Amino acid sequence: MARLAKPSGIEFVCTERPFSGFDFAEARFAGSPPIRRLFSLGRSKGARSLIVEAVEPEGPVLEENDDITSIAPDHSAVALIRVSFWKKAVKNHADFSSLTSRYGIGYAILKHDEIPSRGIDSWHVFEAVFIGNKHHHNYLTTSGRIRFRCGQRHFSVTGSLYAQQNAISKACAQVALRSLCATYLNEPDLSFRKINDLASGGDPSFVPSAGLNSTQIAAVLKGLGIPYAEINYEANPSLREPFPYQKLVYSGVESGCGALLGFRLSGPAAPAVGHVIPYVGHTFNEDAWAPHADVMYFTVGKTIEYVPSRAWMSSFLVHDDNFGANLCIPQNFVHRDNVGYAVELLPRGYSYSGALAEIVASQYFYSLLPALFSSGGNTWLRRLVDYVNQQRLILRCVPITLAAYVKALGNAEDWEGMKEDPTSITDLTNINADKLWMIEVSVPEVFSTNKRKLGEILLDAEHALSDKIDGASFVLARFPENYVFFSKVTPSGTPTFLTTPSKFRSHLPLLRRK
Repeated sequence: MARLAKPSGIEFVCTERPFSGFDFAEARFAGSPPIRRLFSLGRSKGARSLIVEAVEPEGPVLEENDDITSIAPDHSAVALIRVSFWKKAVKNHADFSSLTSRYGIGYAILKHDEIPSRGIDSWHVFEAVFIGNKHHHNYLTTSGRIRFRCGQRHFSVTGSLYAQQNAISKACAQVALRSLCATYLNEPDLSFRKINDLASGGDPSFVPSAGLNSTQIAAVLKGLGIPYAEINYEANPSLREPFPYQKLVYSGVESGCGALLGFRLSGPAAPAVGHVIPYVGHTFNEDAWAPHADVMYFTVGKTIEYVPSRAWMSSFLVHDDNFGANLCIPQNFVHRDNVGYAVELLPRGYSYSGALAEIVASQYFYSLLPALFSSGGNTWLRRLVDYVNQQRLILRCVPITLAAYVKALGNAEDWEGMKEDPTSITDLTNINADKLWMIEVSVPEVFSTNKRKLGEILLDAEHALSDKIDGASFVLARFPENYVFFSKVTPSGTPTFLTTPSKFRSHLPLLRRK
C-alpha cells in the first residue's frame, strides 16, 4: 500500500512562480505525458507546494514487481515516489505541522521500472487521485474519499482513482477497471494481480499485456460482485443506432457508478487493436443551445418521446492512461462505428440499466397522463402538457432507495413553500420496494436553469424489468398535487391508474449527485 507506506525521506518543493511543472517532470520523471498532466492539474487547482517522498513497495505495488519479474526476470524496480500537491505553502516541517486535508489537491504514486531485455526504462503513474476540476459545469460523479500518507501523518482526498498501464503486467483494460472498481468498492488497494486472476480464470496462456476482451472484463466485474449492464456492439451491430453507447455510458456516470468504453483505433496508420477508457463524470451546461434547437430546427416532424438530460451535456469526464486524469471528451467524439463494447456499472442490488428504466418510464408517463388530468387543473400540469405537445419533455434517471426518497420528500418544499402532508410521507414508507430507479420529469427552463423538476416516476430496480406496461415494475409517480399508482390493465390492454392528493403544487429540486 504505497499510498500509506512510511517514507524514507521527505522533500518540500515550492510550486509558486517561477517553478515549472514541465521542468520538474522532465528532470525527475523523464517527461511522461500523464505525469506532466498531474502537475498541470495541480497548477490549475492552485497548488502552492508539493511534497516528494521515496517509499518502499508494499501491497499491490510489491505484487506488481513480482508479476513483472515473473514475465521478465531482468526487471528492476528502480524507484517509487509519492508526490502530494497542496494549496498551502509548505517549506519546512514547521509549516507541515499545520497542514490538514482541506489543503489537499491530490497525490500520485510514480513508479520507475527497467527491463533491459525489452528496452524499457520508464516511469508510469501506478495510481493518482485528484479533486475534481473547479469548473462549475463539471460533475465528477464517480468518486470517493481516499486516505494517503504524507510524512508521519494521514490525510484524505476526494476524487476518482487514475492508473496507467505498463504494457507488461497490465494494459488499458486493467487500469480502466481498477480506476472504476477501486472507487466503486471503496477498495483503493484493489490489485492488478486480482484483476488479472479474475480475467484469466486460471488460463495459463493468459497474457496480461494483451489486454482484456469483453468476456474477461465481464468476468472481473462478476468476480468483484459488481452488477453491470453491457452491450457488445461487435456481436450486435444493429444496436448501434437504436441504443447508442452514449445512453449506457451516461446512465453509469449519472448513477455515480461509472462506465467503460472499448473502441477500435482508426486512421491510415492505426493498428488492428482497441483501447478501453473509464468514464467518471460529465459536464452540464445550463445554457446549452442544442436541446432546444434539435427539436425546433433539426428533427421537424419526427416523433420524439422525450429529451434525455444528457442533451445538456457537452462532454464526458474520462481518464485515459495515455494522456492523464480528469479529461473531457465530447459525447459524440468517438464514432459509433468504432465502438465495440460499452459497460454501465450498476448500484449494488440493481438488476437492469438505468438507460432502459428511462425508456420504460417514458411509456408509463404517456399512459398515466389521462389519470392526472381527471384529478384537476393544476397550472404546472397544464404547462407540462404544453411542453409535451411541443416534444420537449425532459427525463433524467438516477438511483435512489425508498428510505432516501421518503426522506427527501419529507424535507422538501416546492417553489411556493408548500411541504408534504406528514401522513402521505408515512404512507410511502409502506411501499414494498427498496432500490429504485427514479426518473425525474421536467421541462427545459425549469430543468436546465433552475435544476428542478415537476415530478418523478419510480421503478423497482431490484427485479427484472417487465417489457410490458403492466405495472410489474411500476412503484409510483408523483406530480403537482398528485401521487399516481398503478391500478390494472383493462381487457383491451390499456393500463389504468389511481391518484391520491399531494400538497406539492409546483416544482421541487432535482436529486443532487456528486
